[in-house]
Amino acid sequence: DKPVSAVHTNTKKIQNNKKKQQKKIIMISVVVCVIAIIILVVAVTGNVKKSHDNSFDYQVEQAKKAYDSGNISEAVSYYEKALSIDPDNIDARYELADIYMRQKDTDAAAILYQEIISLDPKSEEAYKELISIYESKKNYDAIVSLRDDTKDQKILKLFDAYTVSQPQFSENSGKFGEAIDLAIKADSGSKIYYSFDSDDPVKDGKLYSRPITLDQERTYEINAVAVDDRGISSEVATAKYEIEFEAPDAPEVDPDGGTFGAPADISITAPANCKVYYTWDSTDPSAASTEYTAPIPIPEGNNVLSVIAIDQNTGKCSEIYRSRYEFYLNDQQ
Repeated sequence: DKPVSAVHTNTKKIQNNKKKQQKKIIMISVVVCVIAIIILVVAVTGNVKKSHDNSFDYQVEQAKKAYDSGNISEAVSYYEKALSIDPDNIDARYELADIYMRQKDTDAAAILYQEIISLDPKSEEAYKELISIYESKKNYDAIVSLRDDTKDQKILKLFDAYTVSQPQFSENSGKFGEAIDLAIKADSGSKIYYSFDSDDPVKDGKLYSRPITLDQERTYEINAVAVDDRGISSEVATAKYEIEFEAPDAPEVDPDGGTFGAPADISITAPANCKVYYTWDSTDPSAASTEYTAPIPIPEGNNVLSVIAIDQNTGKCSEIYRSRYEFYLNDQQ
């Protein structure tokens, strides 16, 4: 048998080993718990972050906080993130555009206002801001383009200061029997450019300075545009004029034919702007015939006088006047 002291020593060792093992188990359990807690915290944090990353309201809230604290670039980033979550949101665009305007980054703001108009064509505020940006840059072409892209009458009123009235013609379209001098009027301070037929008056027009004479037999199509000192053009005004000259009246002849027993002269009154030509041989007169310049003595015999008037401006001929004149001296009758 072993001594009592040896047995006691072995028992003590066994007890110590059990205690150490229990401590080890406890330590392992604690470590496992800590790791589990860390994993849980990370998971929860990740879910919260993921939730925030996908939250439009959170991004906007953070953007406002960043802006209030003076961190402009961070605020812009948050607003851009918010718009990536809700691409059609107009309010966030206005707020971001306001930041750009305060930073005097008008190009970036203009893009946002254009997007707002695309999303809401009736947004007066966006139109006003965009017009203001273009005005500051004197980009009147952009203003006109913006105006031409809208059909809303309420919005169009915002462009009254950037709209030039059409030129006005002194004559309405129509048919005319004589040459006309066509005057064109426009708003004070505007220049007028005009073209004929299908030519574009903006690109190919002539500068109007005095009335345009339409003096040929044809149909004229006149296109005119008014341009103010900012380079803003009106809508093109168009009118058509058909010129077809009227023939002059026949000359007035005195005496109007007859039989004469004594010498007499024939007087002819020509219509305005006309020359008179005549023949005595019954042929049709023309510009190559004898021109009337003074009273004509009636020739002896039985003769037919033929007279015509030719308008010197238009070349038009009157109807032919014809009359018979018999002149015999009394001792020959």
